[in-house]
Amino acid sequence: MHKSKLIELLKAFNRQEKEALKKWIHSPLHLQHDKSIELLNILLSKRLLTKRTTDRQHLYQLLFPKETYQDARLKHLMNYCVQSVENFIEFSMQNEINFFRKKMLLKFYSTRKLDKYTQQTIQKTQKVQDSQSILDSNYFYNQFELEKIIFEQQNIANRIEKTNLQPLLNNHYIAFILETLNYACEVLMHQRLYDSSYNIPLLNEIIEHIKSGQFKDIPAVQFYFNSYMCLKYPEEEYHFKTLQELLTQYPDILSPKEIKSIYLMAINYCVRQLNSGAEKYVRSVFELYQYGLEHAILIENKLLSRFTYKNIITAAIRLQEYKWAVQFIEEYTPFLEQTYQKPYAMYAKAKLHFSLGDFDTTLELLVQVEFDHLFLSMDTKTMLLKIYYERNDIDALMALLASFRRLLQRKTVFAYHREIYKNIIVLTEKLLAVPLNDTTKIAELRAEIQQTNPLTEKPWLLKQLEQLNS
Repeated sequence: MHKSKLIELLKAFNRQEKEALKKWIHSPLHLQHDKSIELLNILLSKRLLTKRTTDRQHLYQLLFPKETYQDARLKHLMNYCVQSVENFIEFSMQNEINFFRKKMLLKFYSTRKLDKYTQQTIQKTQKVQDSQSILDSNYFYNQFELEKIIFEQQNIANRIEKTNLQPLLNNHYIAFILETLNYACEVLMHQRLYDSSYNIPLLNEIIEHIKSGQFKDIPAVQFYFNSYMCLKYPEEEYHFKTLQELLTQYPDILSPKEIKSIYLMAINYCVRQLNSGAEKYVRSVFELYQYGLEHAILIENKLLSRFTYKNIITAAIRLQEYKWAVQFIEEYTPFLEQTYQKPYAMYAKAKLHFSLGDFDTTLELLVQVEFDHLFLSMDTKTMLLKIYYERNDIDALMALLASFRRLLQRKTVFAYHREIYKNIIVLTEKLLAVPLNDTTKIAELRAEIQQTNPLTEKPWLLKQLEQLNS
């Protein structure tokens, strides 16, 4: 029983939800089966729902003390309880959405021909809509639903020359645009990692409409349009600058979840530019990370993504913000999931000491923990590669390059990341093969490094190449 749907649902409830459920089940409108009420009361009284406290035989004995255990009967009761709990969840979730409640009230008044109260509720609902600060796709869909109710009321009352059809259509189209652009951004990010293709209906038409200036006064549309253009056409830097301005001007126009998504897309753009060798974006991405941390945009449910953590420490070190990096490791490591805290903190400290030229401490830190997380493993190998090269430890370097290649053959390595690390391996091998002071070979390799994308270690490779020419 411990792994049953009923127990899983109840374990997902917080204390307030459990108290509300108790009131729900005691209402004759919602649950009339006495034994189901009794079973739910027993389960809700438990401090913890464990294998022992949810033992089938024990619960059955409490419910039917004079009867022999019947599994089918208990399952029937459990199914009845699940139905009641799900009804409670549906009611609770609907009750949280103010517009949905108003919509249901309007539907009742309208179908019962209570026109006076329909009009009063429409006015109240419009006032609520007008007071909204988050103007996302949900807002425009809700406004469309309200305009639809108004239109239906106008038709019921009488046929009139002037209708609200235009605002009805406008709100529906804007909501559609926002949802389409949102998922178009998701498609572009997904395609970078996986070999996949999608057909997005009417996307080109939407892009052309926005380019014409038709939605220049709707910040939500501009957010998603510029996010999409950043991802689709990274060479057009104008869109990123516009996105930065929008994030500053309208930090609260979208829901926290959507603002976080926009921030991550802006950061994704900067990281992509950095991987292509555009070092000027280090400062931009670092400032985005700082703002995101200070305003808790990057932290959700008290958790910070380990990928974001790694990228933040990388940006700080590239800018030689060493003091800030030390403080970040101390302050934000606890926001990682427990299982990732030690390896990622060790990695961050190792990267910091490596940047300071303290290779001995770097190696000591790297051997203290098993980097069984793929991205850490690849970055750790990159760090070791640079240490072995700079120490001229050729045997260790060649062995590392071979193991690195084997790692990249794993199916779990995304194509984009495989390309990055493959380029590092190939160019390091070419670096090893270039004769000292051979200006022709050095110039050829320099041109190849500069033209290779994506390549995260471009500055380091160029620096080592220049030392061959000195």
